[in-house]
Order: sequence, then structure tokens, then C-alpha cells
Amino acid sequence: MTAPNIRRITDAGGLRGIEDLQRDVWGMRDREIVPVHQLLAAVAAGGNVLGAFDHTGALLGFCYGWVGMRAGKLFFYSHMAGVRPGFQNHHIGFLLKGAQRQAALDQGLDWMMWTFDPLQSLNAAFNLRKLGATAHRYYADYYGEMPDEINRGLPSDRLEVDWWLRDPRVDAALTETAVPRSWPTVPPALRGITRGKIVMPEAPALDLAGPVIRIDIPTAIGELKTTHPDIALAWRRASRQVFVHYFHRGYRAIDFVGPQSAAAGSYILERQAGEGASG
Repeated sequence: MTAPNIRRITDAGGLRGIEDLQRDVWGMRDREIVPVHQLLAAVAAGGNVLGAFDHTGALLGFCYGWVGMRAGKLFFYSHMAGVRPGFQNHHIGFLLKGAQRQAALDQGLDWMMWTFDPLQSLNAAFNLRKLGATAHRYYADYYGEMPDEINRGLPSDRLEVDWWLRDPRVDAALTETAVPRSWPTVPPALRGITRGKIVMPEAPALDLAGPVIRIDIPTAIGELKTTHPDIALAWRRASRQVFVHYFHRGYRAIDFVGPQSAAAGSYILERQAGEGASG
């Protein structure tokens, strides 16, 4: 398809389309949708809403966020990003994030953050491998119960990523010149094992101390929630335990590997320089 036109949306009429798109992407109820008046307020206060439009002017995707502050440092918080069903895997999300990065740079910022469900393997691959983000903060049941079609059925755990906008690794990712790293022999802190057609979590290994470890997750958590909700919940609990444990010990998620057709993909965690392995 022809590359979409990415542009800011600042008027109430245009932002009404963002309300509709939230329903299409997440299957949200009306009370869950970020409304036009909130979007307008965010835009007026230094945030932005970016839309991806096809040649007819139809809205295909969007991203939305605002400027925040943490520990005395300004950053851009990307709260929502979504692409209309049927148009995913067409590079639209990638183009939107690139435009969002440029908008933040134009504001003099060099740091962006957002959250995502750590059991969503496509998002993990997109955020860590495709965009060059990293993560070392884990929040259990971050939003509480979420009734939308994508999130319902599990506690709303989230990883929070850091996207360092001027990092050469991020620049290489967005210019698609980065050479993918390979991780042939990384010990598993959490491993998925296949039993029949189901991938299940083994007992976590919490005694690893090497420079690099891996955390497996299933690549089809949505299907697993529908067919085997008990196993989906077991994945949530096991992965939460492992992420929290190793983040506390100084590890950081830096990559995600594994073909989309595999039963499980893997986060790659690296211990940061100067961090001890005990505690």
C-alpha cells in the first residue's frame, strides 16, 4: 500500500475520529475511551495527537501523548498508539513512532516512555527490537481490571519502556540500518515447554547470575486466554515473578527474539554495568 500521510490532529472534528478508532482497535466500551475534550486539553498543554491517513483521508492509525516529568527530568509520555484492524503489519505503527520521536525532539526532549503488556509478543518485538527501546520497570496490575477485548481476562501488568531518542541504537533502528543481534546460548530464567499444542511455563530459575538471561513468553497469549485461561494466568504470574526479581538485581530488557510462528519468543535481559548479582 502507499505510505500513509502522518500529520498532527488538533481540531475537535479530527479528534472525534480518534474516539472511533479506539473502539475499532481495542473493542473499548464508551466509558473506557479517551474523549475528545481530554485529547484537546493534552494538545493545548504541550502534548500531541498524530494520525496516519491514506490517500482518501481515511484515518488508519494514531498515537497520542504529552510532556511529563520524572525525577526532575522532562520526557514525552506516549499513552496510546493503535492501527486499524486490517492495516496492521503495514509499517504504519513504525512510521507513527518515528513521527512521534521527531515531534519530541523538536520540543527539545530526548526521552520517551510508554507501557505495554509484557505477554504481548508482537508489541515486545516491535518496542525492543524494531524501535530499540529498553525496559527495567515492571508494574503489577497497573490499570486494574480492563474490560476491553484485548486486555480482559488477565491482571493488567505492564512493562514501562525507555526510548532514548538520541541514542545511536534508536537512530539505527528507525533508519532500518541496525544489524539484528543473535543470542545463541542464553540461559532461561523462564522457559516455555510445549505439551501437545500448548506452551506452558516451567518453574522460574531465580538463581542466575550471568551477564545475559532470557525470559520466554507465549506468542499467542490472546488465544491462550480463550482456550486455557488457567495457563494464561500461570504465564502472567510466572513472568511477573521473573521480571520483578531480575529487574531488582540490575537487569534490563534490551531485545526480543523468536519467529512469530513459534510457540514462544524470548526477552533478552542484560545485567547493567556496575550492578551486582545478589539481592
